[in-house]
Amino acid sequence: MITLDKRLSAVAALVRQGSRLADIGTDHAYLPVYLVQSGVCPSAIASDIGEGPLDAARRTITENGLTSEIALRLGDGLSTVTDQEVDDVAIAGMGGETIVAILEAAPWVQNEGIRLILQPMTRAEDLRRWLLHNGFTVLEEHLIRDKHHLYPVLAVEYTAAPVCEDEVAIYGGFFTAEEGRPYRQMMAEHLLRRAAGLTHSGDFVTAARLIDLSELLKRM
Repeated sequence: MITLDKRLSAVAALVRQGSRLADIGTDHAYLPVYLVQSGVCPSAIASDIGEGPLDAARRTITENGLTSEIALRLGDGLSTVTDQEVDDVAIAGMGGETIVAILEAAPWVQNEGIRLILQPMTRAEDLRRWLLHNGFTVLEEHLIRDKHHLYPVLAVEYTAAPVCEDEVAIYGGFFTAEEGRPYRQMMAEHLLRRAAGLTHSGDFVTAARLIDLSELLKRM
């Protein structure tokens, strides 16, 4: 039985029971193997842009006797799957801007029947902004601390929600008050550093806005 680390365990916990999963950027295919082994998913697609990671995924799938349940796909982002094949899509371990590019290239994710489980390693604010501007609703978000790193994990679905400009949510996340405290503190410090750079460049209006947002996040 495959064992997942804290970060991938949090991703797995947001996958719906009985769903067909596509794991984009699967690497060693630990996530789909675990979900099929544990009975959460009857089948899965393990997709990666690189032949090396896909070979590693093939070994994991073969060693665990799941070649009939998990299909391998080689290609860029979501180009390897269709909305007729999957119910849940996991994209984990990439920068927020990379996840945005993958979603933008696959308009079919704007489908109310599909859940996205997203785990950005960096620039989560860019990902949240894109989601809130493109009709998605964040169902829940959790913060995972693994060693010295903080990882947000989001479950989202397309609901055709109106465009939202909630900067507190974009930068502070959709965590509970206590769970998100260390993340909001980290983002407050990040915004202050950005504000210092903008002040030096003469963009005092934007710098002041970022300072105000930073203070709000710290108070939260």
